[in-house]
Amino acid sequence: MPAITRELNVLARCGNQFRSGRLAELHLTAAQSPYILHICARPGMSQEQVAQALHVNPSNATRQLGALEQQGYITRETSPQDRRLMALHPTEKALATVPVIRGVNQQWHDYLTQGMTDSELAMLEDLLERMRQRAVAWAAGEGVAP
Repeated sequence: MPAITRELNVLARCGNQFRSGRLAELHLTAAQSPYILHICARPGMSQEQVAQALHVNPSNATRQLGALEQQGYITRETSPQDRRLMALHPTEKALATVPVIRGVNQQWHDYLTQGMTDSELAMLEDLLERMRQRAVAWAAGEGVAP
């Protein structure tokens, strides 16, 4: 496995462990937190739109959203625009967790970037953004397969 892929995978797995540990008292996992952030920022989106926005398999999104609904973080209602779609809405419980989730994400960011200079951070952010853009283009079918 190329070094960049390996390093990104390790960062993602360790980050998930960190977030899951910090969010355990809310009965949330690291995998669920992006759903809450996204739904709170964009209430009324469909399950399909959330899955696309988060770049996850629709069946995984359905499973995570079902768990969040059972825990009282979201509600699912038939979309008034398209009765075939389920519109997602945050509950007060979800809205109350947003600052906690953002705080945990900030703690992980601060830990990872401790000791980096402003120019190093800017370069890292630029390079990661370029990689993200290529990954999203590939996922949308716009990129050439490696």
